[in-house]
Amino acid sequence: MKHRIIFFTSFCFAVLFCLTAFAEPLKVLSVNVRLSTVNDGDNAWAIRRDALADLIRKVPYDFIGGQEVIIHPNDEVNQLKFLSEKLPEYGVIFRSREKIEERGEGTPLFYRKDRWEMDEKDNGTYWLSDTPDVPGSITWKGQSTCPRVVSGGLFYEKDKDGKRTGKSVYVFSTHFDHVGEIARQKAADFILQRINARKDKSVPVILIGDFNAGENSPTIRFLKGETVELDGQVKTPPMALIDSFRTVHPDAEDVSTFQSFKEHNPKGAKIDYIFFTPELKATAAEIIRDKTPAGRFPTDHYPINAVLEWVK
Repeated sequence: MKHRIIFFTSFCFAVLFCLTAFAEPLKVLSVNVRLSTVNDGDNAWAIRRDALADLIRKVPYDFIGGQEVIIHPNDEVNQLKFLSEKLPEYGVIFRSREKIEERGEGTPLFYRKDRWEMDEKDNGTYWLSDTPDVPGSITWKGQSTCPRVVSGGLFYEKDKDGKRTGKSVYVFSTHFDHVGEIARQKAADFILQRINARKDKSVPVILIGDFNAGENSPTIRFLKGETVELDGQVKTPPMALIDSFRTVHPDAEDVSTFQSFKEHNPKGAKIDYIFFTPELKATAAEIIRDKTPAGRFPTDHYPINAVLEWVK
């Protein structure tokens, strides 16, 4: 009888180990879709949108962070509606960055509804400003060229029966200012403070976005945990994020993530990132340089992806 108890206990521990060791990883995509309200000629939204949707759907991503996504009454330029219709298995957190909720640009976070349950109270869109809850706010005037936002929240993992597994994750999508260096620095400070203030610090965080900042910039170095000078003051970040691509490809030299619909520039900067906290680990990461059947790029940034696994 004693041997049976020992065997049964050992068996239970083995099953528990397997369930933990082989937990399904998280597949994440970041894509700046290039807003639809500009005249891009042969690269216009209407011409490339189906190819972009096909690229996104190649992998069953858990989370998709978008940037430069337009919501608009005119369906021809309403990128949020188009992507939502092409991704019916995904829920989305989105709000225009402007004062008017139903018109303008934003950073949607799409999440796979069959695996993830959004926390109804801990989600939303926040402005990268000193008044993050004021729609359309730009308090860093002279430094921000337009309102900038971060969208996301807390998600609970579900099993195939719809029951929570006990795992959870915060995921956010953002887009930093394309002109103001100080605005980018302040945005990095704001986001790290916000992440660090989450209720349960054991819950991992994923931060997706177009940061408009190279790897050696104060903005990115601060996000990665370095003490740097931000807006004239030396600051130490409250925490450190990890760059998924550099974890997998530490010595890569051709890391450009922006091509403006032109030929690839191998000396270009990496300005798009998928960051995460140490409760996760990156096992794969890619800069996706696929072209459309017509030989064009589906958007003016290269989408990037990452596979993240639970550390425990």
